[in-house]
Amino acid sequence: MNDHPTPPEIPVLYQDDEIVVVHKPAGILVHRGMGASAHEPFLLQMVRDLCGKWVYPPHRLDRPTCGLVVFAFSSEVAKTLQERWQDGSVRKSYRAIVRGWMGEPQGVRDEPLDSPDNGALQDATTRWRELDRCTVPLPVGKWPEARFSLQELEPLTGRWHQLRRHFSRMGHPLVGDTTHGDRHTNHFLRDRFDTWRLMLWARELTLPHPATGQETTFTDSDERGIGPFWELLKATEAGG
Repeated sequence: MNDHPTPPEIPVLYQDDEIVVVHKPAGILVHRGMGASAHEPFLLQMVRDLCGKWVYPPHRLDRPTCGLVVFAFSSEVAKTLQERWQDGSVRKSYRAIVRGWMGEPQGVRDEPLDSPDNGALQDATTRWRELDRCTVPLPVGKWPEARFSLQELEPLTGRWHQLRRHFSRMGHPLVGDTTHGDRHTNHFLRDRFDTWRLMLWARELTLPHPATGQETTFTDSDERGIGPFWELLKATEAGG
């Protein structure tokens, strides 16, 4: 009997002499850290094995978030990319499914968030735009029906759980968020759709290429993100 988890497939979206861009499935760590089991696969190791050489992570995604992750093939390139992340040269676009409908079609949340390291407040800004909405005609908690919306999110700063905390504080927690979310909604998704997954997807990255400085955009495939689950919600709305 094999007790070791089977590593998921890691699609490679782009690769050259300096970097490799992959899709990280939800539920795995970018690199080994606190909370990882002894035999748990992690992304850095899997990408290293795929490419046949060492890779270095200039950034990361939380375990429950899926989407684009960039690795460098040298520590020097990783350092350069880290600097680009820190100086705001990297633009990130996410998609998320949240509880409820926003009052406006788009907006900006500018609210400081406390650091998990020392509790100090840090500036935090998130731009959002509603892409679609639906109503699932089934009761959730005290509500006779469930409303959801598909959001495009752009974090203009990079704070801990920024997107999840901002939307939770706006009263529209991300679907499947077990830390900052709504337990009634999460239990509803488990019972009705057999999923606990966080519906947050890092869909697009734009960064200066470390070799040329040319601005380069990478986009993930809808099939690997949260699109299929959104279509399932829409089909349920339509009585499918």
